[in-house]
Amino acid sequence: MTSTVDKSELPPDKTDVNRQLTALYISTFLLRIGFSSSLILFDWVLVWGIEKKLGHAFASDFRAIALTSFAAITFLIAEVMFTGYYGHKSDRNGVKPILTFATFGAAIVLVTYAPAPLILISFQGWTAVTLMVLYLALIHFLHGIIASGKVSPSLGFINYNSTDHNRALRMGIYDNAILYGRAVGMPLGGLLWYWMAVDEHGISVEEQGRRIAKTFPFLGIILVIAGILIVVGINNTPKHDEVHPFSLKEDITLAAKVMLEEKRKPLLAPWLALAALIGSVSLWGPSIAFRSSEGEERSIIALIPIIVIILALALPAPYWGHLADTKGRKIVLNIGLLGLPLLGLGALIGFPFYKDNFSLSNPIFLFAITPGIMLISGLVPVLMGALGDTADKNVHDDGQVMSGYHFIIAMGEIIGILIGGLVIGVFALLHKTIGLFETEQSALISGFLLFEFVLLVIVVIGIIKIPEQPEETE
Repeated sequence: MTSTVDKSELPPDKTDVNRQLTALYISTFLLRIGFSSSLILFDWVLVWGIEKKLGHAFASDFRAIALTSFAAITFLIAEVMFTGYYGHKSDRNGVKPILTFATFGAAIVLVTYAPAPLILISFQGWTAVTLMVLYLALIHFLHGIIASGKVSPSLGFINYNSTDHNRALRMGIYDNAILYGRAVGMPLGGLLWYWMAVDEHGISVEEQGRRIAKTFPFLGIILVIAGILIVVGINNTPKHDEVHPFSLKEDITLAAKVMLEEKRKPLLAPWLALAALIGSVSLWGPSIAFRSSEGEERSIIALIPIIVIILALALPAPYWGHLADTKGRKIVLNIGLLGLPLLGLGALIGFPFYKDNFSLSNPIFLFAITPGIMLISGLVPVLMGALGDTADKNVHDDGQVMSGYHFIIAMGEIIGILIGGLVIGVFALLHKTIGLFETEQSALISGFLLFEFVLLVIVVIGIIKIPEQPEETE
């Protein structure tokens, strides 16, 4: 049995560790580019297919929203099922083989999205839409099975190589790599759609489908590069004897219980709400903006709000992590909470400029809410650092603790997508049945913004209830 190591005694700035962490951060950045690009294309293929086979107006119907929700959550269901498995395996066998499999496997899966638009153009009406949705849901589930091997081992690797003095900063940098990957990947997906001229006026649906299919193989190349970085850039963590055979049922239960332990319970509500916020914004933000737009440049217009929001979250994240490590997490938590009323004030200031142009992409509105979002971003690295503190430093359970966290994140995103889709769908139904809103666009946007506001309130309440952070170990 390999002996345990007190991680608090590890040097905080060891050169070799920093080199490995850099390789992991870059790989994570590239992986998120590929994932976020595929998520945009995945969603827009659904909207495009529904429009072409059932009409543009039907894309904003509550039934179309429900189809999108169903296909989107299959990835997250796979994460819930397998995140504990990979956390378990990384604790026993080390993180490197798991990360290598997950990254190269995801590169292969991305290519298998390509037949979806070709399936659509081969059939008619509801048959075409149903087959395309089922195929995308299946591939998205397979993608989730493989991609869930990336996050838990990565977080466990960072936690294993960190101390109380630098954990929040390193977690913050990792989180920033994810956010920057999203910030680059989402516009890349939109630009691929634009560069392929999918919405070009006058071309056939068949040609549009072939152009969409060409975008996915390109994304696989990005993930191959990420996989090479893992192979050559990081060393494996220590292997440990497996005490008992793995059980998927037991591990899912254990992963759920990890976040229900007394020392982690206060983190549960804000993490669930934040995850729901991230999941709903990532899917429904660009999806609604895309549904609400027409013309050859709608892919560019639909990406503007999500790019602004993600950059506002990502840019200050490393600084918040550093501030939490040097000055304490309490001050950064207070800064994050201050961002919430500032966000509301920005929305009120921006309202006179967008009330006559009710669009998520209105630049003045986005500019007004950006300062609040930048302060809110301080909540994420602080919470991740606090989570890392709960791992037992004399027991090798980093991957298991982080798989419990990732389990909660996946569940939160499922909640965000499903309930967000339900709220948006109800607003679309209200518009259709009683004409509650002036346009379909305003119905969808109103439902989306209301749901995000409720999630922000839950985040605030959850963070306020977090007890005073204990003194950090010297």
